[in-house]
Amino acid sequence: MNAEEWLKAEFGVEQSKVLIGTPDNPIIRPLTKNLVEASDKSFKTTFLLRLTLAMASGTSAYPSLPVVRPRKILYLHGELAPSELKERLQDAARDLPRPLGNFFQGRSLDASLVTPDGQKVLRQVVDLYQPEVLVIDPWQSFIAGADENSFKDVSGAIAFMDKLVADCGLTLFLAIHFGKDASRGARGHSALAGWRDTKFTLKRAGNGLSVAVEPRWAKPPDPLKLRFKDGTLWEGDGPTWTRQQERIRELVVASGGQTTKQVVGVTLELEDSSLRMALKRAIDDHAITVVDDIVRLPA
Repeated sequence: MNAEEWLKAEFGVEQSKVLIGTPDNPIIRPLTKNLVEASDKSFKTTFLLRLTLAMASGTSAYPSLPVVRPRKILYLHGELAPSELKERLQDAARDLPRPLGNFFQGRSLDASLVTPDGQKVLRQVVDLYQPEVLVIDPWQSFIAGADENSFKDVSGAIAFMDKLVADCGLTLFLAIHFGKDASRGARGHSALAGWRDTKFTLKRAGNGLSVAVEPRWAKPPDPLKLRFKDGTLWEGDGPTWTRQQERIRELVVASGGQTTKQVVGVTLELEDSSLRMALKRAIDDHAITVVDDIVRLPA
């Protein structure tokens, strides 16, 4: 377009096209590249897994990061074994609506961002699952054999990711470790920092996490304060239910959103007064609602 056409063009973001945020403040837009950076063992995977698992069902895992509608997610891991993947997923799925058929995860030892053969494998996986959102966790596992401080190696990986985003119409999340000097941000060549759209910076804070969000194209929200509980992260204090109440809630979720008092009693081996008391306490703590014989989660 010529200059006049550019000046008259409208590039507002429609509600349906925002991944995270609002039309007035789209924190994550389609076709963007987004970094999640933190020191080692600072909940990067825990944060990203719950965020994107909830996104698959159109749910906001963290209220400060509102999700507009469900998205198809492909989460590629580079470090965790299959048993660890299942355990992490079980924790991340706590309290999320089911089913979660829009979310796919796995590990490929052959996928790479830098070698031609590895790039071919990665492209084949993306073509097979056709996600709207691709998560690569962590960056370092997918550039094995490359020099992360080399502009040549890093720019080649960036060019491949750019092409992947453009060709496949996806939004990318990339988990990356801090360097030895955390104040200087993510490891590797500075080209990566300049390439990103939105950056999430995670820092341990006691038994939880502080998350600074820096969108390139939107107003940043206040830093998130997340609490680690029951294997995953919650904004604010998180749930305060007993383990018995959590089991009731898990049963409701696994039953498609509702179950009966009788099923709760049989599953938890509770009878008569014990069952009535357990349900009453769960209702009083806002863990469930009960109408007639039907047990559901609160709206």
